[in-house]
Amino acid sequence: MIRKNIILIFLIVSLYTHAQQYPWWTQYRSNQTLYNPAFCGTKRLVDVRLNYRNQWTGYDGAPKTYALALNSRLWNGRIGVGGFVFKDDIGPFKKINSSITAAYHLKFPDSELSFGVQGNYMKQRFNGNDVTLRNQQDKAINQYMEDQVGVFDGSFGILYYNDRFHIGAGANNVMGSNYEYYKNDTIKKGLYYNKAHYNISAGINWADNIDFTFENTILAVYIPGVPISFDYTMRMHLKQQLIAGFSFRLNDAIALQLGYTIKEKIQISYSYDIVTSPLRKYQNGTHELSLIFSSNLGTDKKRRGLDKRFIRQRYQYLLQ
Repeated sequence: MIRKNIILIFLIVSLYTHAQQYPWWTQYRSNQTLYNPAFCGTKRLVDVRLNYRNQWTGYDGAPKTYALALNSRLWNGRIGVGGFVFKDDIGPFKKINSSITAAYHLKFPDSELSFGVQGNYMKQRFNGNDVTLRNQQDKAINQYMEDQVGVFDGSFGILYYNDRFHIGAGANNVMGSNYEYYKNDTIKKGLYYNKAHYNISAGINWADNIDFTFENTILAVYIPGVPISFDYTMRMHLKQQLIAGFSFRLNDAIALQLGYTIKEKIQISYSYDIVTSPLRKYQNGTHELSLIFSSNLGTDKKRRGLDKRFIRQRYQYLLQ
């Protein structure tokens, strides 16, 4: 079935690479520095986050994404420093994005305003061997050669938050750097255009009883020439340990999430996307894993893990 639909699959995957060049995460709340650098240093002294996403399982060449983010809160919480690296494999394209991130936190009694910037180095490899052509004499693709290109780009963001809510906006690929392939081949030389990505996120944590806390978040992403992507997620935190919830992504998927928090420092969670778009006929869903380690290295307060950063602080770190 896959081979019979290889042209359709390649077209869809190609559309995905043009439209969503930054990877999409169902569990975006678990690693928001990938979207908005202002989140850098808003957690603890040491904050490490790992993510893995296997999208559209059953598709040959479907996206697989790996990410590692590390950031720290320094100078009595006034700044955040860190970075991330993610690897995105989509059909014939393999991309690695490395980032250095910094943020400045303007502190108020019961909230913080954060400004963040990122410098990115992106390397993308194209392998013609991974492409199946209908016309084997296609002059645009050299199936017997691979090429890789590296470019620099940047991101910036702003975030206003405390432990109960957040609202932020970010922009990625703001320089619009482009990959030029086969530079020395006048026939096959081609450009891969990067587009700027703009996002807005908001969230609120609510509970009558802190043992049953509801985490609500919204993320909207806009890329010029592409319809806005919109995602709503609701997760319930039971006694600040068990996590259960769902996501709704407009015209794309419904996702189920399940996770567990250990001693308010380690959190592991899993999500499964049930695709609702026309792609549902050709794939077996999307799997995603997230692992978080966040700690002040022995200086945490004992009362529900709170550091009293905000006057009316109520929730533990992993909800901030």
